[in-house]
This record gives sequence, C-alpha cells and structure tokens, in this order.
Amino acid sequence: MKYHHFVLAAMMAFTLVFTSCRKATSTYADSNASQHNQDISNVKSESDNVNTEVNTVMAQMPAFGKNSSANAVQAFSICGATIDSSHASGSQPYIIINFDGTTICPNPNRIRSGSIKVQLVSGAHWSDAGAQVVMTYTNYKVQYPALNNHYLVFNGVKYLTDVSGINWLNYYLTGAASLTERERTYNMTVTFENGFTASWNCARLTTWGVSSYSVFTATVNGDTTIAGKTIDSWGITRFGTHFTTQMIQPWVSGTTCGWWNPTSGNYTSVTDSFTVSALLGVNSAGNQQNSGCAYGFKLSWNYGPTNTSGNAVLAYW
Repeated sequence: MKYHHFVLAAMMAFTLVFTSCRKATSTYADSNASQHNQDISNVKSESDNVNTEVNTVMAQMPAFGKNSSANAVQAFSICGATIDSSHASGSQPYIIINFDGTTICPNPNRIRSGSIKVQLVSGAHWSDAGAQVVMTYTNYKVQYPALNNHYLVFNGVKYLTDVSGINWLNYYLTGAASLTERERTYNMTVTFENGFTASWNCARLTTWGVSSYSVFTATVNGDTTIAGKTIDSWGITRFGTHFTTQMIQPWVSGTTCGWWNPTSGNYTSVTDSFTVSALLGVNSAGNQQNSGCAYGFKLSWNYGPTNTSGNAVLAYW
C-alpha cells in the first residue's frame, strides 16, 4: 500500500546522509523508531479503510438504516469479500464480512482474509444519532504481495458510535452524506509477519463524508486527553515497549489521493526508548500543501539511549 511503501522507503533512505533538508546528529534513524512509525500508519490507514467499507455497507441494509423507498444506487460490495446478512433482521442485527484470502484488491494492492462481524448494539438504525455498532475482528489479515507478502493480522473489538446521525435518503438521492463517529478500540492484538505482536488502543473522532457515491474522505482527530495532550492511540509496540501517540493536527485522507497518502496531519509517538513524529501532506521542501495531493511527508526521530536525532522529507510512492 502506498503509505506502507513510503515508510519502507524511509527505512532504506535513512542510511543516506541528508544534508539539505534535515537537522540531524545521525545519518540513520533507529530501526525500531522507523518500524513503529510504519506500524502506526498501517494500523491507522487500514482502520479508516474498513470503517468506510462498513459505513457504506450499512447504508444498503434496512436493519442498519436503508430507506426502502430509496433506490438510486445499487447494493455496495466489498472487494474480495462476501457479506453474510442472514442475521440482519434480529433484535440486535448483525452482518459478517468474510474475506476470501485470494483476491488482490487495488489502491493499494493487498489480499485480505478472515472476517469482521458488525453488530448494531444501540439504536434502532445506524442512521440514528447515538447508535453504536461493535466490530469484531477475527484473524483479519491484510497481506501486501508487492512487499514480500508482509502482513498484519487483527484480532479484537472496535466500537463505532454515530454521534451526528446520517441522512441516508439524501445519500441515495444525491450521492452525498456525512457523519461524525466516535471510535474506540481496547487491546486490539495486531500480529506482524515476523510473529511479533502489538496491543493497540485508540480514541478517535472522525468526520466522515462521501460525494458522488464513491469519493470518500475522513478527518480524524484524537478523542481523549492525557496530560493536556490530544491522544489518538496508545498501547504496547511490537518490541514490547509502551507507546502513546499524540495527534497534533487531524489526519486527513480519502479515496482521491489514497488512504495511505494523507493530505494533512501531524502526530508524535513517544515510546520508552524513542520518539518519532510525522508531518503529513508536505511538498518537496517539507512544507504542508494547501490543496491537491501532496508530495509526501516529513519524518523526525529522536533515539534516547544514544541521543541521536534527525529528520528527512520523503515522497509518497
């Protein structure tokens, strides 16, 4: 995936000397810091992508909010998946999204397997303000064929709350809709290709929108405060160290430029041994762009044990 690609590029590029665009006391970043930043971006981007798919699927189902009189669009499908809706008419309706493990889905290329159960646990419909769904990930694996089949496997539970309510009828008639949703994840287990695992928690508030039935955007900010800082995620890294990620500027991404090519955002993640920061949506000089798809991102690091630090401007792939 593109954001996954450019972070891998960053890991290789850190072995070079950056003389024109960095303040550094080292010619490379600590490999653990680089890897942790890669994990942040992949977990975050994949979560946003799944949220978009789930929101759109729920728009098609009467139990979750479809207006039966609206027929302006055809049923939405998910690449490489089948949707089991046999329990969509219960008192707490749910669907199960089963991924086939073989289909290569584009933009970026990836193969997905496992399943995600989506259950409405509060509210008559997902379109109601205050409604809540629980998403249960069971061996949900995302594999990247172009990157030596590196992968992530998610197991755990995520909660989405519809804060604002959704006008699905307007979506069917015009192709446009928006909502504000609150996301909570506690102790999601993420397993990586080397067998290492991480424990992920998140608290996010997302403004999600769609236009022309297919152009999606998401503006995501942290939704809890610790020591006066807006926190997006926290937990245990794949290296067994604690981390806390502060969202300094909301992460903005979507389908126009790609979920893994955010157009703006700024976060800092602090672990027991290093700090890594990313300024997203920059031009080749390292300054954030005001419009259009960005050149890339600026990555900064500080490795405490050796007091080394640096930064580099790197292009999205």
